[in-house]
Amino acid sequence: MARFKRFLRRRMELWLDKRNPRRSEVVLEQNRIFIFPSSAGLGFLVMLLGLLLLAINYQNNLIFALSFSLFSLFLVAILHTYANVSGIRLRAGVADPVFAGELAHFHLHVHAQQRPRHQLRFNFAGGRFQWLELSAPLDSGEVVLPWPAERRGKLVPGRLQLRSDFPLGIIRCWAMPALDWHCLVYPQPRLLRPLHSFASEGEGEHLNAHADGDEFSGFERYQPGEPPRRIFWKAYAKGQGLLSKRFEQNRADELVLHWDSLAGLAVEDRLSTLCAWALDCEQRGLYFALVLPGVSVEQGSGPVHLARVLRELALFEGGQS
Repeated sequence: MARFKRFLRRRMELWLDKRNPRRSEVVLEQNRIFIFPSSAGLGFLVMLLGLLLLAINYQNNLIFALSFSLFSLFLVAILHTYANVSGIRLRAGVADPVFAGELAHFHLHVHAQQRPRHQLRFNFAGGRFQWLELSAPLDSGEVVLPWPAERRGKLVPGRLQLRSDFPLGIIRCWAMPALDWHCLVYPQPRLLRPLHSFASEGEGEHLNAHADGDEFSGFERYQPGEPPRRIFWKAYAKGQGLLSKRFEQNRADELVLHWDSLAGLAVEDRLSTLCAWALDCEQRGLYFALVLPGVSVEQGSGPVHLARVLRELALFEGGQS
């Protein structure tokens, strides 16, 4: 039975992929919207059937009128429920990078067109849902949807699910668009070995986390991306602009985070340790480089450099365990 359900799910996904391919922005039209009675609606139809049988059995015109009036209400509810979803514009927003094991948050921009929208429910399959109300005809809103980031790499979430039972709850209208979302997932930082200096000359030495061998050499204009700890704030307070302290680096600061220095560890353990080392270097304001099989990042420091290093670690595909 479980195998049959998985087969049906795969067939459904293939059909949806053909009908609604991935796009960065979609407008919900007739070919992307599904509509069906809700559980309350099915109960409502059963009640109508009972009323109709009762009216036929007793030839009661009042019950006939009540049955047809309620059925007309059911038909009108179909139109209003469909109109509440039809024409909504959905646009995939940004998803900030996260570390493996955390929750990624995908931003969804929703734009109402022509009419207000009520009781919109958004979620990924199996995930928590978020409600949204757009009270004006041209109103816009944003929904943030969580999705677990279990492994490093480029995370593509499942299909978005939009549902609405407005206005009576007896008709359910839903859509399952595939938005072109992705989130960069960094390796989970795990310090399996102490931070090790792998100098370009080939010699290595352990780096004392509490040592600070930098010697002050003067000031220079601040460059975007430099660590805030190097900013000379007193000069900034006097209106002299942003100045950055310059230090002469000693050998211990010239770090190369090298793949080969972690021999004996599995691929994911190496990447997790390199990630922890990079975060430690950035926290301490050290200049460092990264060397992976087929990939290298030159010496640098600051948030921009750290983001580049973490990106290479997240997307790394080669190596040996």
